[in-house]
Amino acid sequence: MKIKLFDLLEYNQHANQLTIDLLVENALISPPKANELFSHIINAHHVWNARIHGKRNFFSIWQKHSPEVFEEMNDENYLVSKKILETIELDRIITYKNTSGEQFENSLSDILFHIINHSTYHRGQIMLKMREVNIEVPYTDYIIYKRKNAKT
Repeated sequence: MKIKLFDLLEYNQHANQLTIDLLVENALISPPKANELFSHIINAHHVWNARIHGKRNFFSIWQKHSPEVFEEMNDENYLVSKKILETIELDRIITYKNTSGEQFENSLSDILFHIINHSTYHRGQIMLKMREVNIEVPYTDYIIYKRKNAKT
């Protein structure tokens, strides 16, 4: 399971980087909602990393950022999550409060999978927004990532 989560985390980093490149290259014509959605992806990832460590998050869930800082923020999230995956047992229960202040408990493996799934969901929305303004988008599907990165 840990190996699969490492693989999915690497995929998420790759797909996020493709999305960042798209948003930066088209910064002048990208729909504002696309940038808002990517900001949300990196903010939510940051918030989950903070919850896992029992720390206070620096960014709110829907705080907006400019495309110029996306890569740095995304890389930081990735490195923190990678370290979490390397050092904390997957079955560890994480107790946290959601944005409404309600307390919940989930396993680390469920939280890490949620981060990846949440990112995939919103990247799809970003790609739709970009296509609506006739911007050609990259493929960020997991299976395409696996085809391109297959070990031969």
